[in-house]
Amino acid sequence: MQSTSATINVTREFPHPAESVFAHWISPETRLRWEAGPDTGMTYDAFDTREGGVETVRIVQDGKEVGHMFQSTHRLVEGQLMAYSLTGIFGGVLTTLMQIVVEFRPTDEGCRLEATAQVIDLTGGDVQTQHEAGWTWILNRFEADIAEHGLVTG
Repeated sequence: MQSTSATINVTREFPHPAESVFAHWISPETRLRWEAGPDTGMTYDAFDTREGGVETVRIVQDGKEVGHMFQSTHRLVEGQLMAYSLTGIFGGVLTTLMQIVVEFRPTDEGCRLEATAQVIDLTGGDVQTQHEAGWTWILNRFEADIAEHGLVTG
């Protein structure tokens, strides 16, 4: 079996300050809604977005756990940047390796979220298409959460 890889670059504009959008991105309170809501099939055992923090995400489909992911935060620059890696294990086998950087850049109108993900799929899947769709889904949910609940405070 041959692995496949891709680099995914996505951006989204927000009419809010970078520091506020960053805070909403890393907040456990908001992540429970937009990233790990009950409709996602993703259950976080804990949120830990500190540098050196590790998170375990269980993936459930049709009521059965089918895999899990480990996310490690390597660098966090308050209000500006989060750099982390993720490994995915499905069927007891390591299937996915990712390195991700999410940056929050001020603009005249608010800020731009820029994410770059380097992904390796050890099963030979269509990494580019799957992960571009995944990032669109994530950013749509994130933006909808801000619209519905407002930015996190505190």
